Parts: sequence; structure tokens; C-alpha cells
Amino acid sequence: MGRNYAKARDPKTGKRRRVHRLRAEEALGRPLLPGEVVHHRDGDARNNARENLLVLPSQRYHAHIEYHLRCQKRGQPLLFPEFLHSVEEQRSGTLFESLC
Repeated sequence: MGRNYAKARDPKTGKRRRVHRLRAEEALGRPLLPGEVVHHRDGDARNNARENLLVLPSQRYHAHIEYHLRCQKRGQPLLFPEFLHSVEEQRSGTLFESLC
């Protein structure tokens, strides 16, 4: 089940960290908060392009999003299709930006 995420050396700390987390922090202009999760919109953990990354508030929220995306792929109708709109649209930043 584990994914092979690419790692790179963090220029600030010198520690090896996951590239998608470094790119998300760079795009946001701040460190990720404790608990924040970086979601790959296309599901490909190797695609670390900024437009493919979305910062979510928690692992619980991320699991909820993933569940609904799997249901959608299987063709199951969604009760609230607008729920996934902000996850699927191609924009950078965080999910919080679309809630304001």
C-alpha cells in the first residue's frame, strides 16, 4: 500500500523530505502546519507539479476526499457533487481558499 514518494534535501534544514511537501510549502510561501496533508489531484504520487498539489487540513479530510473520488470512478452517483469541485479544479494553493 505504501507509495514511493521522491525525496530531496530541504535547503533550510538539510534533512531529506518528500518533494511534494517541499513544493507545496514553496507554493504557499510558508511551512505546512502540523496535520496538513498534500493531495495529488491526478492520483500520481510522482507528479509533483504545483498545479497537481492541493493542501488539505487533515488526513481524515484527505481520506474522505479519496473515498468520494473512488466512488465517482466506479460510477456511483454523488449526493453532493459540488463537494469535489474544489478538489478537481486546477488551481494552486489550499482547499481553504475556495471556502471563503
